[in-house]
Amino acid sequence: MRLARLKPRMGQPPREFLRRLDRVAGDLNVVLFIFVIGLATLDFTFLVTQKVVEQLPPATRMVDGQPPAAASPPAVAVTPAHPAHQG
Repeated sequence: MRLARLKPRMGQPPREFLRRLDRVAGDLNVVLFIFVIGLATLDFTFLVTQKVVEQLPPATRMVDGQPPAAASPPAVAVTPAHPAHQG
């Protein structure tokens, strides 16, 4: 295990242990720093998109809610083409 290798061994000076511990912490700091940059980028992207959505005209906004009712086709009166020729 990696943690078992970090324990100071008998006869090993504490300075060597601290040097190894510092190297591991340095590697971890790089990973954490990259993680922080990723989260900051995600946060900035979210803020920008919120500002863009606020600036959109109301007609183009997508809002969760009930869909508009389907329009029924207009009523058409059916009349005979030649009323005089009935019969």
